[in-house]
Amino acid sequence: MEDYPLQVQELEKTFRKKLGLSSFKAVDSISFQLSTGEVLGFIGPNGAGKTTTIKCILGLLKPSNGKASLWGLHPASLEVRKRIGYVPENPDYDDSFTPLEFMSMFSSMRRLDMSQERMLAILDRVGLSKWENVRIRSFSKGMKQRVSLALALQSEPELLIMDEPTVGLDPVARKEFRDIILAERQRGASVFFSSHLLSEVETMCDRAVILSKGKKVVEGRLEDLMRTEDHYSVTYRVSDDEPEELEVEAAVLQKTIDDLRGKGYSIIGVNPLYRSLEEVFLSVTSGGAG
Repeated sequence: MEDYPLQVQELEKTFRKKLGLSSFKAVDSISFQLSTGEVLGFIGPNGAGKTTTIKCILGLLKPSNGKASLWGLHPASLEVRKRIGYVPENPDYDDSFTPLEFMSMFSSMRRLDMSQERMLAILDRVGLSKWENVRIRSFSKGMKQRVSLALALQSEPELLIMDEPTVGLDPVARKEFRDIILAERQRGASVFFSSHLLSEVETMCDRAVILSKGKKVVEGRLEDLMRTEDHYSVTYRVSDDEPEELEVEAAVLQKTIDDLRGKGYSIIGVNPLYRSLEEVFLSVTSGGAG
């Protein structure tokens, strides 16, 4: 059996009673896997269980049941730590350090043999070439996210785990992040990408897992999730005119094609219509049909 870069099996996390509050199941028996070289989108409404799942994947929380493994190994093992990069949603750094000092400290903690030249090259790649010796106390949230990305990239990770990595970034910076993520994928890395920005998931990801109220409600290839099953686009040509397009329901598709041909029109193509990922998301998280 393949040792997936990431495999989650029947994962559950229940937070026990505390200070008079009842217990709460944040993650309810979810399973999925991430294949080598794949970009997997991980999405859901606030409170769906995404961050709790990510903490279990990183070994920061112990599951109540089930497990998360990386290449078949425990998430907290030293070998795993060397092979992954993590970008948190809200990085909390000691603001008396500089990016270069953080790079040096983290490479030492992770037992990475990195030259200063290599660290400066990574900082330049994430847009911090003129800020490597500036105290982080003067950084915006977006710049702190750049520091997080630099730290995640320093080991040339086989797996990138990203929790809302583009929060606080302007559109230009978001594109720069997307380009880096896609370049990492082209290098051969796998990417686990959690985001509320569905347009980014739609642009970058191969597959998606959608959570709602702690449960997995949908998993699949984006093309399959977004393709409708009941509406088609029929493209046809009337003599030498420009092609025309007609949207029809599946129930009358064949009749429509026969009618067009009966009029002497040429059928150029018949293709299923696609919804946006936002439409899919709203459908499966609001009680509608998936």
